[in-house]
Amino acid sequence: MAGPAPIILCAGQYGSASTWLYNAVHALMEAEYGPVHQHIHRQFADSPDQLPRAVDPAAPLLLKTHAPTRGLRWLAARGGGRAILSIRDPRDAVASLMARFHFDYALCRDRVEQTCQALPLLPDAVPCLVLRYEDGFSQDPATLARIARFLGLKPSSRLRRRVFDDLTPDAVRTRIAAMLEAGALGPNPTAHSHDGTSHWHPGHVGDGLPGKFATVLTAGQAADIARRGAGFAEAFGYAMPPPARLRPGETRRLEGWGPGIACLGTGFAAPDAEGAWLSARQAMLHIPLEAGPAATLLLEVEAPAPTR
Repeated sequence: MAGPAPIILCAGQYGSASTWLYNAVHALMEAEYGPVHQHIHRQFADSPDQLPRAVDPAAPLLLKTHAPTRGLRWLAARGGGRAILSIRDPRDAVASLMARFHFDYALCRDRVEQTCQALPLLPDAVPCLVLRYEDGFSQDPATLARIARFLGLKPSSRLRRRVFDDLTPDAVRTRIAAMLEAGALGPNPTAHSHDGTSHWHPGHVGDGLPGKFATVLTAGQAADIARRGAGFAEAFGYAMPPPARLRPGETRRLEGWGPGIACLGTGFAAPDAEGAWLSARQAMLHIPLEAGPAATLLLEVEAPAPTR
């Protein structure tokens, strides 16, 4: 790639092999630019505010991002950058975070919802190569050739094979285990701990199976994510059904992560096993109704006692 040093965004939905992608791209760029540039600046950043004040203007810039802000999209576009975008069914993204890292539903829902809002805007800002997790791109050696062509890189077939072999699930598990044994992730590593260079976390490697939300999420949680990720699903061709219509005599409970969670709109705090509290003076419910004879809709609300 002739001219100014490139800005490359590795943008990904959570659980979409975005860290595999980030490390693969770095390995390919390092082989290409190593003799010319002493350093490729790489880091995580959703916003330009997360970048250091001083970066070598000659150094290629490789950024891992989940929810790129308008400022980051503008920076990439202004610098003639490109993006490689890894995507995944948002319901599986939430399920994957919960299963691998044991995060609670509210945290996972909020993170995935942010990516669902930000990632569909990226293809309008910069040229994008879109990689779908469900296609198994991280398990296909040909993916590295696709990435290299998109970035204008010319790695040898031997180098591509080496990069691929270094990033197999077994190889990454071995690398993470070595980091843990060496204390590189801190004295008491948690799911939030990660290597600052590669961004591998303990327990990072998943099983690669699509559709896992059906065994991890409740029906209410799955419907909640389907509604919140509707724009992402439309942009990238994921078929996610809307919440089922409420029929006369039917109940939609919030407790126990029930299907009523899918009806929550603005003004509600993150739900938990007991239900959902209001977080604003006004809140919105979205309740699709089955057509039928006129009937009364009963909304049962538990109000907290006044406090002084």
